[in-house]
Amino acid sequence: MKQLFIIILCILTVSTVYSQDRIFTYTYQSGVLNQGQKELEIWNTLRTGREQYYSRFDNRSEFEIGLGGKLQTAFYLNISTATKAIGDVDAMSLSTSYDFSFSNEWKLKLLDPVANPVGLALYAEYGIGTSEYELEGKIILDKKIDKLTIATNLIYEMELEPEPEFDGTDWEKEHKAEISLGFAYQISPSMNITVENLYRNVIEDGEWEHSAYYAGPGFSYVYKNFWANFTVMPQIVSFKEQNNSHLDLEEFEKLQCRLIFSYAFN
Repeated sequence: MKQLFIIILCILTVSTVYSQDRIFTYTYQSGVLNQGQKELEIWNTLRTGREQYYSRFDNRSEFEIGLGGKLQTAFYLNISTATKAIGDVDAMSLSTSYDFSFSNEWKLKLLDPVANPVGLALYAEYGIGTSEYELEGKIILDKKIDKLTIATNLIYEMELEPEPEFDGTDWEKEHKAEISLGFAYQISPSMNITVENLYRNVIEDGEWEHSAYYAGPGFSYVYKNFWANFTVMPQIVSFKEQNNSHLDLEEFEKLQCRLIFSYAFN
């Protein structure tokens, strides 16, 4: 009995040391923080490669709080810097723009990926920025099978952007529909190797304007209260081809890289 108690205690200790609520960078999982738990996450996303020179860096500073009842919320401060080529072929120059916004998310866990046949969570987020407003919803599904984790998200987002006109301001609406799918294999208690897929669509004025598929490898590392996730995500193909190319470099980038690192407060 004493040996059994020691074994159980060791398992619980390892679970505490290597605790982590997500192992993907683009795909969410159904897990939420326990009541009173707090976590700081720093997101860094590099987007590069369009028809002309384009480089954009997005930073999100997120503070998560577990509210209990399988509910959590989070607050984001978002900063984006983009540099792109402007002008015609004879007179090209680079222009840099900055954007700042605030976001608030709510996540409710309904089913557990281990105790139930599938994990399920609902996610909602709104964003208020200097140049646009955003509303986003996700249905999150995931499953843990031994060392394999599978997760998928069904995502809808609406953006409202002001368009000044002579007689006032018109609001331009853009709708986005996305599906993300992630696979992770645990090679050690602290390390997962991941592959993520992202199918992105943009709808404007009722028309399906842009569509592209991304896929790429990554990893997830956790040590005590710290974890870091990284993914390289190149654009594989466009389903609405632009300029006789197999990629859409008008709306989307050729390559995205994302690093998220986090510290959980006890």
